[in-house]
Amino acid sequence: MRKTLIGGSLLVLSALVYAGCKREPPVPAPEARTVAPDPAVAEAAALAALPIHIDQPLGENLQLAGISVQAQPDHRSWVVTLHSKVLHKLDPRQTIWLHAYPKDSREYFIADLITATPPADVGHVVKDGFVIKKGGAFNLYAGVMGADGSYGPAIGLGWVGVGDPDTKEYQEAYRFLQEANDARALAMLEQARRDYPNARLP
Repeated sequence: MRKTLIGGSLLVLSALVYAGCKREPPVPAPEARTVAPDPAVAEAAALAALPIHIDQPLGENLQLAGISVQAQPDHRSWVVTLHSKVLHKLDPRQTIWLHAYPKDSREYFIADLITATPPADVGHVVKDGFVIKKGGAFNLYAGVMGADGSYGPAIGLGWVGVGDPDTKEYQEAYRFLQEANDARALAMLEQARRDYPNARLP
């Protein structure tokens, strides 16, 4: 009797093992698909985040959207970047120039262009960066260089302030902008807060 029970148990166990072996393997979960970000959406978000917004033509082929300012690693010079949408593709793209008038001065200086100007498709955003090598408040004008190297018509970009918050130049420029253009003073303050996180700000 005992042998019969043992034999029956073995048969049941074998059947269970066999049934387990025949079970269909689980269907693997579908792999998560990574969707590449839409460049147009990313560019629109970047433009919306600009501290200074300007909406006006920059020559016949670009629509200026805004300006950003960033301190260079030496903290003694700053890059002013013009962000523009391409209206008509040019290959090569025309060179942009930037003139800066210090406050209380009728003499301007030419800011050095430090970025390349590769061609870009219609609707894309191009960035033209210029170096300002001293602190202060500057009234900016920009334009498109002609094919013969001449300066084209200038458009006013308004005031931009740059400087190390620990210097007298910064304090004077910030106070001046508060009176001349409060929005530009706020943009200067935000730029300093980002580039000089440990500085004492006004």
